[in-house]
Amino acid sequence: MDFEKPGVGARLSQLSYLLKNTFTIIGRDKDILSPIIRMCVYAVLVVVLFFAGIAAIVIGLGGAGTLLLLAMVVVFIYKFFYYNHQELRLSRLVYDTACGRDASVQTAREELADLKGSVRILGLIDMAGAWVALRRGNGGLVTRLILGALIEIWDLVNHFLLPVFAIDKLSFREGGERLYTLKNHVPETLAGVFGIDIMGGVVRTILGPLYLIAIILGIVLGLAAGSIMPTAFSAGPLGDLFSSIPDGLPFDEQTLFNWLPLFVLIFFTFVGNAIFGRLVTAIKVIYFTLFYTRIAHADSLAHDIREELDGYLNLSDGGSTSAEVSPSDPATGQT
Repeated sequence: MDFEKPGVGARLSQLSYLLKNTFTIIGRDKDILSPIIRMCVYAVLVVVLFFAGIAAIVIGLGGAGTLLLLAMVVVFIYKFFYYNHQELRLSRLVYDTACGRDASVQTAREELADLKGSVRILGLIDMAGAWVALRRGNGGLVTRLILGALIEIWDLVNHFLLPVFAIDKLSFREGGERLYTLKNHVPETLAGVFGIDIMGGVVRTILGPLYLIAIILGIVLGLAAGSIMPTAFSAGPLGDLFSSIPDGLPFDEQTLFNWLPLFVLIFFTFVGNAIFGRLVTAIKVIYFTLFYTRIAHADSLAHDIREELDGYLNLSDGGSTSAEVSPSDPATGQT
C-alpha cells in the first residue's frame, strides 16, 4: 500500500468530506445526536465545576468553593466511564442507522445493558492512559516516544473495540480475538485515525489565534474597566504588580487591573476545547463503527449506503484512495 502525506489543502478537503459524510449519517437518524450532546454537556459540566470552585474561593466562599472542586474531581474521574458508556451507545445507534433500521436511544440502551463490565474496564484503561499522558512530559526523549506510542496504540485499539462490543457484544477476550482477525485492515484504520487527528490539529491551529485574541481582550478589558468590576477579582494598581510602567502607554502605575474578564474568557476557551474534544471523539466513533460494519457486517448495510462508505472510510471523494476497503470474513480477516 502506498501512503502519501497530504498537503494542507488536501487535509482541509478531507476534513470537509469527512464532516459532510458524518452529518449525512447523523441526518439519517437524529437519535445519533443524543450521546454526542450528552458527552458535550458532561464535558462542559467538568469545566463549569472547576471554574465555579475557583471563583467561589476568590470571592470568599471557601467552603462552597472546596465542595465544588471536590465535586469536579468526582465528576472528572467518573467521566472515563460515562464517556465510554455514551460512545458505546453512539456506536450502536450508528450501526442500526447504517443497517437501515430505526435507531432509538431506548433500544440502544436495552441492547447494551449487559456491557457494564466492559464499560468499567474501558474506563479504567482510559484512566491509566490519562495517567500515562501526564507522565509523558516528565521523561527523556525515548521515554516520551514510548509513552506516546502507547497512547496512540490504545486510542486505536479503544476505537476498534467500541463497535466490537456495541455491535457483537463480545467479551474482552473475544474482542481481542476479533481485533486479531481484522489485522489486515490496520493500515486503513491507521490512515483514518491519524487523518482525523491531523484534521483536528488543523482546526486547533486555526482556533489558536482566536484563543490568543481572547487572552489579549481579557487583559485589555481588565485594564480598561478594572475600577468598576468586582473587587474580589482585583489585582490592584499596576504599580503594585510591576516595578515600573514604560512611558507612552495608555495606562500608568495607578491603573487598576481586574482578573474577571480574563477569567471569563479563559473559561469560554476551556469550554470550547472541551466540546471540540468530544466532537472529535464522536467523529472517530462514527468512523470506526462504519469501518467495522463495512468489514464484518457488510451484508447488513443498507444498499444505498454501501457505495458512500468506501469514499468516506478512505477520506477521499470519488474513489481516489490510498487504501482500498473491502469487506472480509470476520472469522478469517481475509478479503
